[in-house]
Amino acid sequence: MAMTYRYMDYLISESPIYTNEGKKIEVFHLDVQDDPEIFEEWAKQFRRNYCSDDELDEMVSSMNITSKKYLVDFKLPSDNSLGRSTMSGDFGEILVSDYLQIIEEYVVPRTRYDSKVNKDSSTQGSDVIGYKKDPLNTANDEVVVIEVKSSSSNSKSCEAKNKLQVAINHSDKDFERFSTSIVASYLKLKNSNIEQANVVKRFLNITDSPFNVIYGAGAVHSNQSFDINILKEVVTKNHRDYKKLRLLVIHSDELMNFIKSLYLKASEV
Repeated sequence: MAMTYRYMDYLISESPIYTNEGKKIEVFHLDVQDDPEIFEEWAKQFRRNYCSDDELDEMVSSMNITSKKYLVDFKLPSDNSLGRSTMSGDFGEILVSDYLQIIEEYVVPRTRYDSKVNKDSSTQGSDVIGYKKDPLNTANDEVVVIEVKSSSSNSKSCEAKNKLQVAINHSDKDFERFSTSIVASYLKLKNSNIEQANVVKRFLNITDSPFNVIYGAGAVHSNQSFDINILKEVVTKNHRDYKKLRLLVIHSDELMNFIKSLYLKASEV
């Protein structure tokens, strides 16, 4: 079945912001339109991050329950305070993953969400990893590792506005954990998506088969917590790869309300 991503047209590139250090922040506005057909496509593709069509069919048949009950009870975050925090975080990671996959043409496996032990908690490891192979020169093969933090509520607190700095600080941890995340992703993919597994396999041993690694930090904001002045003040100089560190921010109006509606629709498709 061909996958459609018309909702990515809602992600509009805006003028970059430059920090007081002179670092460029890529900025995007998620301008969601009222189009029920595209919304349903988005919700179905979003749900597949947590539960494939085949798994849904199998478990609904085996458990003799509705698809909505299976998704709500076992796969999608709950609509409570803990679950909403997970919704916000997962949504931001998945949106950045979609951007890297659809717009920048990385291979971005989705292995973080479909086998959670606790559906209301976030998965450990690097948030977003994208892979790109150069068919002519393996020395140009590349992994991008992005730490993503989200602030979807209408809060205007300093904590809500400062998510990019938090992502930058946490990105430093990716130096230790991204290799573990790659191995974990490969082990899942080799039993479920051999094509993606073969791509990831190339990146299992950076010592014997070197490749380029790009680290990044991203923040996904409601318009209420999107503050240009705060973003200009972020500090990257303490990051171990600050010279090449990639920064990006996405903002959208009434983001938490939209996220809740997307999860609700995802439970129905």
